[in-house]
Amino acid sequence: MNIPITGLILIPLGAILMVLPWRYCLAGLVAFAMMSPAAVVNVGRFGLEPGYFLALLLIARTALSAMAHGYTLNGFALGAMRPLFHFLAIVLLVLFVALCFFQGHVETLPGTAGFKSGAVQPFALGRNNFTQIAYLLINLCVVYSLAHQGARRGVETLARDWDRAIVVGLLFAVLVSLWQFASLYAGLPFPADFFYSNAGYNRADSQTMVGLFRINGPFEEPSTLGYTFTGYVLFAWLRYRLRRTVLSGLMVAGCIFCMLVSTSTTAFVGLALLGCLALFDLATGRVRILPRTLSAAQIGFLVLMFAGILVGSVVIAGNWPAISLMLDNVIFDKADSTSFQQRAFADFLAIKIFVQTYGIGVGLGSHKANSLLLTLLSNTGIAGLVLFCSFVYGLFRAGSGLGDSSRPNAVRLLLPFQWGLAGLLVIHVFSNPNLSVLTLWLQMGGLLALQASLRAVGASRLSWDPGYRISPRPGPAVPVSQIGRETGSVRADKGAV
Repeated sequence: MNIPITGLILIPLGAILMVLPWRYCLAGLVAFAMMSPAAVVNVGRFGLEPGYFLALLLIARTALSAMAHGYTLNGFALGAMRPLFHFLAIVLLVLFVALCFFQGHVETLPGTAGFKSGAVQPFALGRNNFTQIAYLLINLCVVYSLAHQGARRGVETLARDWDRAIVVGLLFAVLVSLWQFASLYAGLPFPADFFYSNAGYNRADSQTMVGLFRINGPFEEPSTLGYTFTGYVLFAWLRYRLRRTVLSGLMVAGCIFCMLVSTSTTAFVGLALLGCLALFDLATGRVRILPRTLSAAQIGFLVLMFAGILVGSVVIAGNWPAISLMLDNVIFDKADSTSFQQRAFADFLAIKIFVQTYGIGVGLGSHKANSLLLTLLSNTGIAGLVLFCSFVYGLFRAGSGLGDSSRPNAVRLLLPFQWGLAGLLVIHVFSNPNLSVLTLWLQMGGLLALQASLRAVGASRLSWDPGYRISPRPGPAVPVSQIGRETGSVRADKGAV
C-alpha cells in the first residue's frame, strides 16, 4: 500500500470537510468526484478515488447523525429508493442464477479487457463482480446520505447549497482543463502525477490526433470529459435560462470550450444536445439573445465572448486542415475506426448474452458493453434494467405527492438539476458503460435530497423565484412536531415505515 501525493493533500482536507457545515461537504464531494483517475491510497492495482474517499467519510457522518437522533431514518427517501433496493436484490439473485446455470457456457468481455475482442472468455466469478457490487452498495449509501441530510435542511438553503456545489465542481473541472491546455500548448507546468495517480487506470492524458492535443482535464480520458461536461453544460444552460447572470454565461462558455478541445465524439454529441435545446428555447422565446436591459458586467461579458469567438475563428482558420482531418476521424469516419468496431463487438456480445441467458443476465461486472444500457441488460437482465429506470423516472416526477398547487414551483426549482442528470443519462444510452460513476450517483442523490426537502417543508405553501428564494404562502402554520410525519420519517428501532 502506498499513499501518492494526491492522498497526502486530500486525506487531511477530506477529514476537515467531514466536520464542516454540510454546504462545504457538498462542494468538496462534487469537486473530489471530478478526480476519478486520481487516488488517495493505492493497494496493488486498486486505487481509492478521492470522491469515494470523501463519500465514505460523509456516509459515516450520516450514520453517526442518525444514531444521535435515536436511529431515525427518512421514510420518504427510503420509499423513493425502493427500486434501488430491489435492484440490489436482483443483482445478487442474477449472479447466483448465472453461477448455477451459465458458468463456462456464455462468452463475456470483462471490463479489464478494454474492449479487445481477443480477450473474450467464458463467464466465471471474478474480481469485477465483487468490486461492482461493493461500488453499488456504497453508491446506495451515498444517495441515501444526501437525501437524509437534505431533508433536515430548508429547501431554499439546500437548493442554494447544491447549486453552489455543482458550480464548484464545474469550475474546478474547467480550470483543470484550461491548466492542462496551457501546459500542452504553452509549456505551463502541470501536476499530472497529482491528477493521474490511480494505479487502477492506465495513463491516457496528453493524447494527440493529427498534431492536436486531446484535453481530458481531471478525468481518465477525453470521452469521460465529454460525458461529464454534457451534464454540466445542460445544467448551466437551464441555470442561465432561469438566472441570466454573468456566472451562468461563463459556465456555458467554459463547458463548450472544454468539450471542443477534448475532440471526443461524446463531447460533440453533448454539444449537439445543447444546440438543439438552445434553438428550441430561442424559438419559443424562453431565452433572448440580448436581454432588454444590460448591466455593466453583462456588457463586459458580451465583449469578452465576442473577442473569444473572434480569436477562436482565427485559430480555427489557421489550423483548418488538421481540424478537418480530426473531425473526419471522430465524427464522419468514426464507423471505420478500430475503436468503433471493438465497441460495436462488445455491444453485439451484450445482446448475445441477453438472448443466451433468456433475459436473466450474467451478473453485475461480468460483461462490459459500450453503453450502460446494454451493460445493465446483459449483466442484470430485463428486471434490473426496469428497476433502475423506474428509480430514475421517479427523480423526474417533480412535485409528485406535494399537491397540485406546488408542482409548478417544484418543477422550476428542480429543472436545472434534472437537465444535468438527463445529459449524463443520454450519454449512457450509447456510451460510458460504467455504473460506478460517482458523478451520476451524486446527481441522482442531489435530486432526491431536493425532493425530500420539498416534502419536508410542505411545498404546497411555497412560492419560488429563479434565485432559489422561497417564501411561505399565506396559510396555516405547520407545527414542527408534524414535519417528521410529513416527510415519512422512520425510527429504525421501532421498525415502522
